[in-house]
Amino acid sequence: MQQRTGAEGVIAGTRDPAQATETGTPATDPLKLYKSVDGYRAIMEWYESLVEKIEVPFEALYVNTRFGRTHMLAAGPKDAPALFLISGVAGCAPLWRKQLESLSASFRVHALDIPGQPGRSDPNPPSFLNDDYCDWLLDVLDDLGIERAHVAGISAGAWIAMRFGSLHPGRVRKVVMLGPTGISSARLPVKIWLGRVAQKWKNADVLQDDLTAKSVSSKSPGGTFGTFDRQLARAMALCTRHYRVDRSLGIYNETTGKVNLWQGLRVLRKFFLPEPESVLRQFRVPGLLVFGEHEVLYDPHAVGRKAQKLMGDIRVEVVAGAGHAAIYDRPEVVDAMVTGFLKA
Repeated sequence: MQQRTGAEGVIAGTRDPAQATETGTPATDPLKLYKSVDGYRAIMEWYESLVEKIEVPFEALYVNTRFGRTHMLAAGPKDAPALFLISGVAGCAPLWRKQLESLSASFRVHALDIPGQPGRSDPNPPSFLNDDYCDWLLDVLDDLGIERAHVAGISAGAWIAMRFGSLHPGRVRKVVMLGPTGISSARLPVKIWLGRVAQKWKNADVLQDDLTAKSVSSKSPGGTFGTFDRQLARAMALCTRHYRVDRSLGIYNETTGKVNLWQGLRVLRKFFLPEPESVLRQFRVPGLLVFGEHEVLYDPHAVGRKAQKLMGDIRVEVVAGAGHAAIYDRPEVVDAMVTGFLKA
Protein backbone atom coordinates (compact mmCIF):
# COMPACT_ATOMS: atom_id res chain seq x y z
CA MET A 1 0.00 0.00 0.00
CA GLN A 2 1.32 3.44 -0.99
CA GLN A 3 0.32 6.67 0.70
CA ARG A 4 0.67 10.38 0.06
CA THR A 5 -0.59 13.27 2.13
CA GLY A 6 -0.21 16.89 1.13
CA ALA A 7 -0.59 20.07 3.16
CA GLU A 8 -4.02 20.02 4.78
CA GLY A 9 -4.50 16.65 3.11
CA VAL A 10 -4.61 18.16 -0.39
CA ILE A 11 -2.58 16.56 -3.15
CA ALA A 12 -1.21 18.94 -5.73
CA GLY A 13 -0.76 18.31 -9.41
CA THR A 14 -2.17 15.82 -11.90
CA ARG A 15 -0.60 12.60 -13.08
CA ASP A 16 0.41 13.39 -16.64
CA PRO A 17 0.65 10.32 -18.90
CA ALA A 18 4.28 11.14 -19.59
CA GLN A 19 5.19 11.14 -15.92
CA ALA A 20 6.35 8.21 -13.81
CA THR A 21 4.47 6.80 -10.88
CA GLU A 22 5.49 7.44 -7.28
CA THR A 23 7.75 4.36 -7.33
CA GLY A 24 9.63 5.58 -10.38
CA THR A 25 8.27 2.94 -12.78
CA PRO A 26 6.43 3.98 -15.94
CA ALA A 27 2.74 4.65 -15.35
CA THR A 28 0.22 2.41 -17.08
CA ASP A 29 -0.94 4.43 -20.07
CA PRO A 30 -4.25 6.04 -19.07
CA LEU A 31 -4.81 7.61 -22.47
CA LYS A 32 -6.50 4.53 -23.92
CA LEU A 33 -9.57 5.52 -21.89
CA TYR A 34 -9.68 9.06 -23.31
CA LYS A 35 -10.31 10.48 -26.75
CA SER A 36 -7.28 12.77 -26.66
CA VAL A 37 -4.45 14.04 -24.46
CA ASP A 38 -6.30 17.33 -24.07
CA GLY A 39 -9.41 15.47 -22.96
CA TYR A 40 -7.42 13.50 -20.39
CA ARG A 41 -5.90 16.68 -19.00
CA ALA A 42 -9.26 18.48 -18.92
CA ILE A 43 -10.78 15.72 -16.79
CA MET A 44 -7.76 15.43 -14.52
CA GLU A 45 -7.61 19.19 -13.99
CA TRP A 46 -11.28 19.09 -12.98
CA TYR A 47 -10.52 16.11 -10.71
CA GLU A 48 -7.71 17.96 -8.91
CA SER A 49 -9.75 21.14 -8.57
CA LEU A 50 -12.44 19.12 -6.83
CA VAL A 51 -9.96 17.41 -4.52
CA GLU A 52 -8.84 20.84 -3.37
CA LYS A 53 -12.40 21.60 -2.22
CA ILE A 54 -12.40 18.85 0.41
CA GLU A 55 -12.54 20.57 3.79
CA VAL A 56 -11.37 17.79 6.11
CA PRO A 57 -7.92 16.19 6.43
CA PHE A 58 -7.58 13.18 4.15
CA GLU A 59 -5.04 10.87 2.59
CA ALA A 60 -4.52 9.61 -0.95
CA LEU A 61 -3.82 5.88 -0.86
CA TYR A 62 -2.92 3.27 -3.45
CA VAL A 63 -3.56 -0.45 -3.00
CA ASN A 64 -2.67 -3.32 -5.29
CA THR A 65 -5.37 -5.46 -6.91
CA ARG A 66 -5.51 -8.00 -9.72
CA PHE A 67 -6.61 -5.08 -11.96
CA GLY A 68 -3.62 -2.93 -11.06
CA ARG A 69 -3.34 -0.10 -8.60
CA THR A 70 -6.51 1.32 -7.07
CA HIS A 71 -6.45 4.90 -5.82
CA MET A 72 -8.68 6.24 -3.06
CA LEU A 73 -9.22 9.27 -0.86
CA ALA A 74 -9.49 8.29 2.81
CA ALA A 75 -10.68 10.40 5.75
CA GLY A 76 -11.70 9.82 9.34
CA PRO A 77 -10.15 8.05 12.35
CA LYS A 78 -8.12 5.01 11.35
CA ASP A 79 -9.64 2.98 14.17
CA ALA A 80 -13.24 3.80 13.17
CA PRO A 81 -15.41 1.30 11.25
CA ALA A 82 -14.39 1.22 7.58
CA LEU A 83 -16.80 2.51 4.94
CA PHE A 84 -16.13 2.17 1.20
CA LEU A 85 -17.85 4.43 -1.37
CA ILE A 86 -18.23 3.17 -4.94
CA SER A 87 -19.20 5.47 -7.82
CA GLY A 88 -21.26 4.63 -10.87
CA VAL A 89 -19.95 4.48 -14.43
CA ALA A 90 -17.61 7.42 -15.21
CA GLY A 91 -17.66 8.50 -11.54
CA CYS A 92 -14.64 9.05 -9.33
CA ALA A 93 -13.51 9.57 -5.74
CA PRO A 94 -13.82 13.38 -5.34
CA LEU A 95 -17.50 13.29 -6.28
CA TRP A 96 -17.89 11.94 -2.72
CA ARG A 97 -16.24 15.04 -1.25
CA LYS A 98 -19.28 15.99 0.85
CA GLN A 99 -19.54 12.45 2.20
CA LEU A 100 -15.82 12.46 3.05
CA GLU A 101 -16.55 15.53 5.14
CA SER A 102 -19.78 14.44 6.84
CA LEU A 103 -19.35 10.68 7.22
CA SER A 104 -15.72 10.77 8.36
CA ALA A 105 -16.84 12.01 11.78
CA SER A 106 -18.06 8.47 12.50
CA PHE A 107 -16.25 6.23 9.99
CA ARG A 108 -12.96 5.69 8.22
CA VAL A 109 -14.27 6.62 4.78
CA HIS A 110 -12.59 5.35 1.59
CA ALA A 111 -13.82 6.98 -1.64
CA LEU A 112 -12.59 4.78 -4.49
CA ASP A 113 -11.42 5.43 -8.03
CA ILE A 114 -12.53 2.31 -9.90
CA PRO A 115 -9.92 0.87 -12.29
CA GLY A 116 -10.86 1.74 -15.83
CA GLN A 117 -12.94 4.76 -14.81
CA PRO A 118 -11.86 8.44 -14.64
CA GLY A 119 -9.43 9.12 -11.81
CA ARG A 120 -6.06 7.91 -10.60
CA SER A 121 -6.50 4.14 -10.63
CA ASP A 122 -4.97 2.02 -13.37
CA PRO A 123 -6.94 1.86 -16.66
CA ASN A 124 -7.77 -1.86 -16.44
CA PRO A 125 -11.56 -2.13 -16.16
CA PRO A 126 -13.10 -5.20 -14.52
CA SER A 127 -15.95 -6.85 -16.40
CA PHE A 128 -19.62 -6.29 -15.60
CA LEU A 129 -20.37 -9.77 -16.98
CA ASN A 130 -18.82 -11.84 -14.18
CA ASP A 131 -17.59 -11.38 -10.60
CA ASP A 132 -14.63 -9.14 -11.49
CA TYR A 133 -15.87 -6.14 -9.53
CA CYS A 134 -16.41 -8.22 -6.39
CA ASP A 135 -12.94 -9.73 -6.79
CA TRP A 136 -11.51 -6.23 -7.17
CA LEU A 137 -13.21 -4.96 -4.00
CA LEU A 138 -12.07 -8.06 -2.13
CA ASP A 139 -8.49 -7.26 -3.16
CA VAL A 140 -8.90 -3.68 -1.90
CA LEU A 141 -10.01 -4.87 1.55
CA ASP A 142 -7.28 -7.51 1.68
CA ASP A 143 -4.48 -5.09 0.76
CA LEU A 144 -5.69 -2.65 3.41
CA GLY A 145 -5.91 -5.47 5.96
CA ILE A 146 -9.62 -4.84 6.63
CA GLU A 147 -11.66 -7.91 7.56
CA ARG A 148 -15.17 -6.40 7.48
CA ALA A 149 -16.49 -3.06 6.23
CA HIS A 150 -19.58 -1.10 5.35
CA VAL A 151 -20.03 -0.68 1.58
CA ALA A 152 -22.06 2.02 -0.17
CA GLY A 153 -22.51 2.59 -3.89
CA ILE A 154 -24.48 4.70 -6.30
CA SER A 155 -26.16 3.50 -9.53
CA ALA A 156 -23.92 0.76 -11.01
CA GLY A 157 -21.71 1.17 -7.93
CA ALA A 158 -24.73 0.17 -5.84
CA TRP A 159 -25.03 -2.97 -7.96
CA ILE A 160 -21.38 -3.74 -7.13
CA ALA A 161 -22.09 -3.21 -3.42
CA MET A 162 -25.16 -5.46 -3.59
CA ARG A 163 -23.28 -8.23 -5.40
CA PHE A 164 -20.39 -8.00 -2.95
CA GLY A 165 -22.77 -8.33 -0.03
CA SER A 166 -24.30 -11.42 -1.65
CA LEU A 167 -21.03 -13.15 -2.51
CA HIS A 168 -18.96 -12.14 0.52
CA PRO A 169 -21.35 -11.61 3.46
CA GLY A 170 -18.58 -12.40 5.93
CA ARG A 171 -16.64 -9.34 4.74
CA VAL A 172 -19.57 -6.91 4.96
CA ARG A 173 -21.18 -5.16 7.92
CA LYS A 174 -23.96 -3.26 6.11
CA VAL A 175 -24.66 -2.24 2.51
CA VAL A 176 -26.08 1.09 1.29
CA MET A 177 -27.55 1.10 -2.23
CA LEU A 178 -28.21 4.55 -3.70
CA GLY A 179 -30.40 4.50 -6.80
CA PRO A 180 -29.15 0.99 -7.64
CA THR A 181 -29.29 -0.86 -10.92
CA GLY A 182 -29.84 -4.60 -10.92
CA ILE A 183 -32.92 -4.91 -8.70
CA SER A 184 -35.64 -4.08 -11.21
CA SER A 185 -36.08 -3.37 -14.90
CA ALA A 186 -35.04 0.17 -15.71
CA ARG A 187 -36.17 2.60 -18.39
CA LEU A 188 -33.57 3.66 -20.92
CA PRO A 189 -33.60 7.51 -20.69
CA VAL A 190 -33.74 8.02 -24.46
CA LYS A 191 -35.39 11.45 -24.31
CA ILE A 192 -32.69 12.81 -22.01
CA TRP A 193 -29.92 11.46 -24.21
CA LEU A 194 -31.40 12.66 -27.50
CA GLY A 195 -32.81 15.90 -26.16
CA ARG A 196 -29.91 17.14 -24.08
CA VAL A 197 -26.73 15.10 -24.26
CA ALA A 198 -26.43 14.11 -27.91
CA GLN A 199 -27.19 17.63 -29.15
CA LYS A 200 -24.60 19.32 -26.94
CA TRP A 201 -21.86 16.74 -26.31
CA LYS A 202 -19.28 18.70 -28.28
CA ASN A 203 -19.45 21.60 -25.82
CA ALA A 204 -18.94 20.42 -22.25
CA ASP A 205 -19.58 23.91 -20.84
CA VAL A 206 -23.00 24.18 -22.50
CA LEU A 207 -23.97 20.63 -21.54
CA GLN A 208 -22.84 21.18 -17.95
CA ASP A 209 -25.06 24.24 -17.62
CA ASP A 210 -28.00 22.40 -19.16
CA LEU A 211 -27.87 19.40 -16.81
CA THR A 212 -30.04 19.91 -13.75
CA ALA A 213 -31.81 17.74 -11.22
CA LYS A 214 -34.91 17.88 -13.38
CA SER A 215 -33.09 16.94 -16.57
CA VAL A 216 -31.98 13.62 -15.08
CA SER A 217 -35.20 12.92 -13.18
CA SER A 218 -38.63 11.64 -14.09
CA LYS A 219 -41.19 14.29 -14.95
CA SER A 220 -43.40 14.88 -11.96
CA PRO A 221 -45.82 17.83 -12.34
CA GLY A 222 -45.53 20.17 -9.43
CA GLY A 223 -42.54 18.32 -7.99
CA THR A 224 -39.77 20.21 -6.28
CA PHE A 225 -36.13 19.49 -6.97
CA GLY A 226 -33.10 19.87 -4.79
CA THR A 227 -29.97 21.65 -5.93
CA PHE A 228 -28.28 19.42 -8.50
CA ASP A 229 -24.57 19.05 -7.72
CA ARG A 230 -22.85 21.21 -10.34
CA GLN A 231 -19.66 19.18 -10.04
CA LEU A 232 -21.61 16.04 -10.93
CA ALA A 233 -23.00 17.90 -13.93
CA ARG A 234 -19.45 18.90 -14.86
CA ALA A 235 -18.24 15.30 -14.57
CA MET A 236 -21.09 14.05 -16.77
CA ALA A 237 -20.41 16.72 -19.38
CA LEU A 238 -16.63 16.19 -19.47
CA CYS A 239 -16.93 12.41 -19.68
CA THR A 240 -19.54 12.64 -22.43
CA ARG A 241 -17.09 14.81 -24.38
CA HIS A 242 -13.72 13.19 -23.63
CA TYR A 243 -14.08 9.72 -22.10
CA ARG A 244 -14.02 6.33 -23.86
CA VAL A 245 -16.97 4.64 -22.19
CA ASP A 246 -16.79 1.81 -24.74
CA ARG A 247 -13.35 0.83 -23.48
CA SER A 248 -14.21 1.33 -19.82
CA LEU A 249 -17.14 -1.07 -20.23
CA GLY A 250 -15.00 -3.63 -22.07
CA ILE A 251 -17.09 -3.57 -25.24
CA TYR A 252 -14.50 -2.13 -27.66
CA ASN A 253 -12.71 -4.65 -29.89
CA GLU A 254 -9.09 -3.52 -30.19
CA THR A 255 -8.52 -5.80 -33.19
CA THR A 256 -11.39 -4.60 -35.35
CA GLY A 257 -11.49 -1.05 -33.98
CA LYS A 258 -15.24 -1.32 -33.47
CA VAL A 259 -17.67 -1.72 -30.61
CA ASN A 260 -18.64 -5.35 -30.03
CA LEU A 261 -22.41 -5.05 -30.29
CA TRP A 262 -23.13 -8.40 -28.63
CA GLN A 263 -20.94 -7.51 -25.66
CA GLY A 264 -22.56 -4.10 -25.55
CA LEU A 265 -26.03 -5.61 -25.36
CA ARG A 266 -24.94 -7.93 -22.57
CA VAL A 267 -23.56 -5.00 -20.56
CA LEU A 268 -26.72 -2.96 -21.17
CA ARG A 269 -28.70 -5.88 -19.81
CA LYS A 270 -26.75 -5.56 -16.55
CA PHE A 271 -27.73 -1.90 -16.32
CA PHE A 272 -31.37 -2.10 -17.39
CA LEU A 273 -32.59 -5.60 -16.50
CA PRO A 274 -32.74 -7.07 -12.98
CA GLU A 275 -30.63 -9.83 -11.56
CA PRO A 276 -32.51 -13.16 -11.36
CA GLU A 277 -34.64 -13.49 -8.23
CA SER A 278 -32.40 -16.36 -7.11
CA VAL A 279 -29.47 -13.92 -7.04
CA LEU A 280 -31.41 -11.23 -5.18
CA ARG A 281 -32.47 -13.77 -2.56
CA GLN A 282 -28.79 -14.44 -1.81
CA PHE A 283 -28.51 -10.95 -0.31
CA ARG A 284 -28.82 -11.45 3.44
CA VAL A 285 -26.84 -8.62 5.07
CA PRO A 286 -28.52 -5.49 6.47
CA GLY A 287 -29.21 -3.10 3.61
CA LEU A 288 -30.41 0.46 3.06
CA LEU A 289 -32.03 1.43 -0.24
CA VAL A 290 -32.18 5.16 -1.00
CA PHE A 291 -34.08 6.58 -3.97
CA GLY A 292 -34.96 10.06 -5.13
CA GLU A 293 -38.69 10.60 -5.55
CA HIS A 294 -38.03 11.73 -9.13
CA GLU A 295 -35.95 8.67 -10.06
CA VAL A 296 -35.64 8.52 -13.84
CA LEU A 297 -34.95 4.79 -14.26
CA TYR A 298 -37.89 3.18 -12.44
CA ASP A 299 -40.68 3.62 -9.89
CA PRO A 300 -38.72 3.83 -6.60
CA HIS A 301 -41.66 2.71 -4.46
CA ALA A 302 -42.23 -0.43 -6.56
CA VAL A 303 -38.53 -1.30 -6.55
CA GLY A 304 -38.40 -0.78 -2.79
CA ARG A 305 -41.30 -3.20 -2.27
CA LYS A 306 -39.64 -5.79 -4.50
CA ALA A 307 -36.36 -5.49 -2.59
CA GLN A 308 -38.06 -5.91 0.78
CA LYS A 309 -39.86 -9.00 -0.51
CA LEU A 310 -36.77 -10.72 -1.93
CA MET A 311 -33.70 -9.37 -0.13
CA GLY A 312 -34.42 -9.77 3.57
CA ASP A 313 -33.40 -7.08 6.05
CA ILE A 314 -33.86 -4.04 3.80
CA ARG A 315 -34.77 -0.50 4.84
CA VAL A 316 -36.14 1.74 2.08
CA GLU A 317 -36.04 5.55 1.97
CA VAL A 318 -37.44 7.79 -0.78
CA VAL A 319 -35.99 11.31 -0.68
CA ALA A 320 -38.17 14.27 -1.62
CA GLY A 321 -36.80 16.72 -4.14
CA ALA A 322 -34.12 14.38 -5.50
CA GLY A 323 -33.50 12.42 -8.67
CA HIS A 324 -31.31 9.42 -9.50
CA ALA A 325 -28.34 10.80 -7.56
CA ALA A 326 -30.15 11.58 -4.30
CA ILE A 327 -26.97 11.61 -2.19
CA TYR A 328 -25.54 14.28 -4.50
CA ASP A 329 -28.83 16.21 -4.89
CA ARG A 330 -29.59 16.36 -1.15
CA PRO A 331 -26.48 15.30 0.78
CA GLU A 332 -27.61 16.92 4.02
CA VAL A 333 -30.61 14.56 4.09
CA VAL A 334 -29.08 11.36 2.70
CA ASP A 335 -25.83 11.55 4.67
CA ALA A 336 -27.85 11.66 7.90
CA MET A 337 -29.85 8.61 6.75
CA VAL A 338 -26.66 6.70 5.96
CA THR A 339 -25.00 7.61 9.26
CA GLY A 340 -28.07 6.63 11.27
CA PHE A 341 -28.44 3.33 9.46
CA LEU A 342 -24.78 2.33 9.76
CA LYS A 343 -24.57 3.28 13.44
CA ALA A 344 -27.89 1.69 14.49
